[in-house]
Amino acid sequence: MSALTNPIDRSLKALARNYPATFVRLALGKSENRFFNTIENPEINIPEKRADLVYQIEQEDEKYLLHLEFQLHHEKDVPERMFKYSAFLTESYRLPVIPAVIYLERRNYRQLPSEYSVELDGKIMSRFTYQAIKLWDYSEAIAGGELKELAPLLIMLAEEKSAAVLAKTRQLILTAENKKWQADALSVAVTVAERYLDREFLLQFFKEEVAILKESSIVQDWINEGIQKGMEKGMEKGMEKGKIETLREDILEILEERFDLVTRGIDEKLRETDSPAVLRFLLKKSAKVNSIEEFQEVLRAV
Repeated sequence: MSALTNPIDRSLKALARNYPATFVRLALGKSENRFFNTIENPEINIPEKRADLVYQIEQEDEKYLLHLEFQLHHEKDVPERMFKYSAFLTESYRLPVIPAVIYLERRNYRQLPSEYSVELDGKIMSRFTYQAIKLWDYSEAIAGGELKELAPLLIMLAEEKSAAVLAKTRQLILTAENKKWQADALSVAVTVAERYLDREFLLQFFKEEVAILKESSIVQDWINEGIQKGMEKGMEKGMEKGKIETLREDILEILEERFDLVTRGIDEKLRETDSPAVLRFLLKKSAKVNSIEEFQEVLRAV
């Protein structure tokens, strides 16, 4: 409430503090077995947060924020995080917020959540919604040049992470007129491709573009850190590491999707497993076991 209505504010707070049952029923409806207590002088501590990307948009006489969060794959707390971010941004900038999550890596999701809701007695009491965007739905538009600016991400969106996809990416980038964007886009393309393809292959594939890559502001950061030399010899992070991490993520995602809970012990045990063959075996088992306990038995046995 504004300063002009502070007396009303204080009165309502006192009334609610002294007669909580009425206010609880007003908000939640009648219920027999409900217990509650009043929190005196409640404080809301907003932690320091960093959103992935926020644009301030002006359209005619309207201003609002567009908030984007990028996710390699879905995590269970995404809906709650989006709800919090939207609240924090609204409070900080006093502007309407349009939130969206952009999922980058192609996965066979049954359904991606797009809301954070609170339910009581089978009834939705509050609901916050946001967009859940699967970037791979736009693969054709990117490859066709309509969304050429996203070309560096094509390999993440493809079902098969192949040289053909990388060649299409390179073609889209090199036909662009903006030379600075060419350099930065190639840098992103190389960085993204590291997750899926062998470093020696990438070095050979982009050998003719090394001069362009050196002009990238992104690569300049690598040079400052002494990484350019390593790039010219072969990238530090190879295909094996990327495959192993992807297998671990896939196992955890399937277990969470099927059983709605993954224990910390499973996550830790998977991170101790560096064999791609063992992880592929566990990936198959994660889709077949009848319970988390059964998967834990399999995990202990390998």
